[in-house]
Amino acid sequence: MKGNPAIWERLSWADLTSSEKQLWTELGWQQEMWDRNEAPPSADKFWKDLNYQEQKAAMNLGFSQSLWDNFEDQ
Repeated sequence: MKGNPAIWERLSWADLTSSEKQLWTELGWQQEMWDRNEAPPSADKFWKDLNYQEQKAAMNLGFSQSLWDNFEDQ
């Protein structure tokens, strides 16, 4: 998913692997939120405001600081 974070929006929670679910959970997502596209508070944070664990999860999901800070949720 590196370089194309918009791909996540095309997937349902059921499409995610268990490790992807864990990473998204670290960013505050839960299945119900994901499937309704209701973002947790972390989605409104700038990269610098994410804690270390959130930044690490985001990086493992393919985000960089630039991608995170400039991503527009669809």
